Amino acid sequence: MSAQARVQQPPWQPPPNTDRKPIHIYNSLTRSKTPFAPLDRQGRKVTWYVCGPTVYDDAHVGHARNYVSTDIIRRIMRDYFKFDVKFVMNVTDVDDKIIIRARQHHLFDEFIDPKRRRDTKTIQDTSLAAFASYLAKNLKSIPNDVSPEELSGHISKQYEDVLNGNALSQGKISKDDEDKTKMRIKTALAAADGIGLLKANPTAMEDGAYVEKVKDVIMPYLDSLYGSTFDARDHTIFTTWAKKFEVRFMEDMQALNVLEPDVVTRVTEYVEKITAFIAQIEQRGFAYKTSDNSVYFDIKAFEEGNNIYARLEPWSRNNMDLQADGEGALTKKTGEKRSDADFALWKTSKEGEPSWQSPWGLGRPGWHIECSAMASHELGDRMDIHSGGIDLAFPHHDNELAQSEAYWCDKDHGGQHQWVNYFIHMGHLDVQGAKMSKSLKNFVTIRHELSRDGGLSPRSMRILFMLGGWKERFEVTEGLKKEASAWEDKVNNFFIKVLGMDETRAMNGHGDISDAPVQTYLAEAKEKFHNALTDSFNTSFAIQAISELITKYNSLEAGTIRFEHTKEVAVWVTRMVNMFGLNGTATIDSDVIGWSGIDIPAYAMPYLTLISSIRDQLRKQAQQKGPIHVEDVTDIRQQIRDSSLPDTTETAPYRTVLDSALDSVTQLTASEQSTASIMEVADRIRDEDLWNLGVYLEDRADSPTARIRPVTKELREAKEAQQAKKAKKNIADRSRTATAAPTAKDDKRMMSPQDLFKNEEYSAWNEDGIPIKDKDGNELTNSKTKKLKKQWEHQKRLHDQRQSQQQT
Repeated sequence: MSAQARVQQPPWQPPPNTDRKPIHIYNSLTRSKTPFAPLDRQGRKVTWYVCGPTVYDDAHVGHARNYVSTDIIRRIMRDYFKFDVKFVMNVTDVDDKIIIRARQHHLFDEFIDPKRRRDTKTIQDTSLAAFASYLAKNLKSIPNDVSPEELSGHISKQYEDVLNGNALSQGKISKDDEDKTKMRIKTALAAADGIGLLKANPTAMEDGAYVEKVKDVIMPYLDSLYGSTFDARDHTIFTTWAKKFEVRFMEDMQALNVLEPDVVTRVTEYVEKITAFIAQIEQRGFAYKTSDNSVYFDIKAFEEGNNIYARLEPWSRNNMDLQADGEGALTKKTGEKRSDADFALWKTSKEGEPSWQSPWGLGRPGWHIECSAMASHELGDRMDIHSGGIDLAFPHHDNELAQSEAYWCDKDHGGQHQWVNYFIHMGHLDVQGAKMSKSLKNFVTIRHELSRDGGLSPRSMRILFMLGGWKERFEVTEGLKKEASAWEDKVNNFFIKVLGMDETRAMNGHGDISDAPVQTYLAEAKEKFHNALTDSFNTSFAIQAISELITKYNSLEAGTIRFEHTKEVAVWVTRMVNMFGLNGTATIDSDVIGWSGIDIPAYAMPYLTLISSIRDQLRKQAQQKGPIHVEDVTDIRQQIRDSSLPDTTETAPYRTVLDSALDSVTQLTASEQSTASIMEVADRIRDEDLWNLGVYLEDRADSPTARIRPVTKELREAKEAQQAKKAKKNIADRSRTATAAPTAKDDKRMMSPQDLFKNEEYSAWNEDGIPIKDKDGNELTNSKTKKLKKQWEHQKRLHDQRQSQQQT
């Protein structure tokens, strides 16, 4: 039986009026779906606090999963269920990770600064010392005196099992630990390679290769030597570093279309309130000071006061590894803690760390207390929702709950206090079975993913997360990416189809409205959609309802649907994708059909309309097997003159395509026309000229005019697949031609035209092998000679073609 099964969570107290709203939320405080009701008596206002970023590095796609999923739920609450949500997010801008990263980079920048350049021997000695220090701390199975050149052999021997995917110690190591070991091996091997570069070429310091290879071992080494030399009263290095990555985080969120918080709280702006919060906990007897002027939370005293510790994960309360992670890398063990599980509320000042004044002396806040104090200041003694990544559940969120309930509880009357009613945690995003994280260095930053070729777009990323659900742990597989892409393409095509409709051609006055099933399909979709969202924000089922509605709509026969019914469906689909944040800043109340990315620039449409008209005329003539006349070109040129086309830098590419199309049509009128030659021009206009401008003319069976639409990802992939299939077929054809046994036809094609008539029917030939006399020696007639010459020319063409194929 697992520890989780043996240890039960404490009882959860539902807020009043949980039957008011038919919404159920998966609540981490119960590990089940619970009915939702806000504390607000009118049932409208919702208070929500989310743990924001610790800004020491760029955010990665795993963070995007957290914040985008949170944003989707927030939008559902605000725009679909019409709650008035107050959304507060913190920014941790002072923390062990920030301190270490800021110091390390500052010291490393000085180390590689050309103005402070050390001599080659000093650089080499420092690199070797850092290398040895890294091995001693992170790869303990490797002897300390191993040289960079010897490292690879020792790793193969000492870490063979973990490199092959096995555990280092059976039953004693987690998958994350194995991945960390692999990451450390990779770092050590890169450093060994970099040191080798420097040894072979002392000027290697000048290029980026050496720096990138060795920085992850040199930075912690330099910090171990000089980190304590920073002035604790000067926060500049730390605040500058944190501010840089806060700005970059906010830029990433804006790029992902995540709504801005209503309130942003920063630790450095709340230190005074945090110290007052700690003092209140200490005054209530739930905290104690140690001789070094640190303050710790007293778990035993808290529980003896009839309070509950570890509401979220009581089975993890004795997990020492998680406790250590929660305390931070700069925290040193002390023998004065009353329990190993007690955690720091205030950390005494140490050399090289920023510090603030407090009743206990210089120091800085512990990690967990920050959120308790800031959330309590903004939202008071109770809140409706608290959220964050699942990795924060213990110890961070459990400690946060304990601190806050210690602060707000009525100790004199022995009353427990439930500070948060609903705790929701976003699941991990995995990479090859391991959580995406900075500690494992298996992450892709948000800005890199959005900018790289073939990377996810903000919309496709959001759809992907909606398919995966917000609380489940999932991995971005190719199959899931294809599913998200297919859904996006389906909605794209639906919008393009509707926007391309001619309202006057849509059914109007035919049939009976009651017979059309469109409204029934829409009502069914709305019900499924609503039920999905009330079921703990099941976005996967919700977007499936949209997909099913579009499928049913597309199955109906064209021309049998009233336009107002089509518009009703399209407006609802648009509003729902707007609500999910899939269409920029567009709102749920918008009546504008469609989303961004399917519209053609307005300045291009006059040109595209004319170009499409020219191509429509070409297709019509080809289908009727009729020629293109000079008068047709004259009429088109007159249309252009009458159109007063805009002439700007933006329209220049479209003017070029229009001129090219006209030239091609003019050339057709001056040549021998065929259906094939006319269609060749029509296809080139569609498949090359306009395609290269991101525009596609979609021919329609129910209309003589093509639909003007943008080139979408789906169209590009379809064209690439078609081209690949054609190329593969050509290769196969050539291969078959080269290896196939010669047929009678092939035998004839292989015959040289000089040998074609070398037989007993003739007795004399010219230099090309064409007969000039019959078998009796009589000269051939002119008509006979002409006939034989045509046969000779035909044979020459066959022979030349055969030789050309053999050469390719």
